Amino acid sequence: IKSILEDLFVNRLNVQLTGQMIIRAMCKYGNQFMLLDVDNKNGVKGWKQMPVFNMERIENGIQNPYGAGASIAVNGITKDDADMSTQFIWLDDNNSQIPFRDWQIAHFRLLTNSLYLPYGVSYLNAARRHWRMLSLMEDMMLIYRLERSIERRVYKIFVGAIDDADVQAYVERIANEFKRTPIVDPMTGQIDLRKNILSVDQDIFIPVRDENAPTPIDTLSAAQNMTALDDIKFVQNKVLTALRIPKSFLNFEEAAGEGKNLALMDIRFTRTVNRIQQAFLMELTKVASIHLFLLGFNDELNNFTLSMNNPSTQAEGLEIENMQKKIDAVRDAVSDPGNGLPVMSQTRALKQIMKWSEKEIKENLEEIRLEKGIAAELKKTT
Repeated sequence: IKSILEDLFVNRLNVQLTGQMIIRAMCKYGNQFMLLDVDNKNGVKGWKQMPVFNMERIENGIQNPYGAGASIAVNGITKDDADMSTQFIWLDDNNSQIPFRDWQIAHFRLLTNSLYLPYGVSYLNAARRHWRMLSLMEDMMLIYRLERSIERRVYKIFVGAIDDADVQAYVERIANEFKRTPIVDPMTGQIDLRKNILSVDQDIFIPVRDENAPTPIDTLSAAQNMTALDDIKFVQNKVLTALRIPKSFLNFEEAAGEGKNLALMDIRFTRTVNRIQQAFLMELTKVASIHLFLLGFNDELNNFTLSMNNPSTQAEGLEIENMQKKIDAVRDAVSDPGNGLPVMSQTRALKQIMKWSEKEIKENLEEIRLEKGIAAELKKTT
């Protein structure tokens, strides 16, 4: 069975390459449908990706009422007569429904929210709202920097006793001498200087009557809070919290973990990776069972276990550390405090501290006896 499944996953399904794409699509959409190439004699020969948005899953004769396909249930059929098995429907480009049986489709899904059953939920679903907020805030930050990052000059022009009606023309004539921006009229082809619109980067000209007005040219400072990004960072942290991915794993600014996998450092991220692995292995087990059934292994469909590499050894390290503390506690409990009697008997210490049953204690003593006999034999062996 092991050699058959290795041939299935490595040579036929090419999981070492397609597995990464399947898991990516499963995390992105929450679902991934693979059409199995099934043969009665050779079993599963391969698979092919199906479009996620055109596939529907039917369980117990109940179909998604908001889906693209129509209900396959016919009016008048009772529940006892209807087909209650799991089925799949593919709505192709011609709006024709192509049904598939449960053993023809491998449905990889992330079952994290019961509201979306029988479909999975995208891993990005929780971060959608905050990601939209972050995108809008980044656009507003860029617009603010473009508009407010330019210093402008304020020119105070002495107009003296010029009539109020002529002040504007006088100021415009001096402004044009400072900055002459000719604009060509597309209708007449003439240069027009009257259509100069004051933009955010142009200077300001102000007429004054006082001849002794101080500082005739002032500087209008630009925005000073360019480095204030607390609101952006706040929304970024919201997005990262929804994604359950540590922040140091999503950028290359700082060297985190001394080259180690981040799952070795954060046990919460390790649990997230393990959940995705279990969702992937659940459907792979179904594909393996179909393959073995077609090859004639009716009695050994469950005689195998699929596993993936543990992304972290931190959980194992915590377990070993906990076991070491228990062993130290047992050693202290059975040691002599000085009056010739130990605090606890070894049997009671193994029951209370190690949480072993009497059967486990007996098996442990038998193993110790066997090992001592082997040690005695080895001493006599030259």
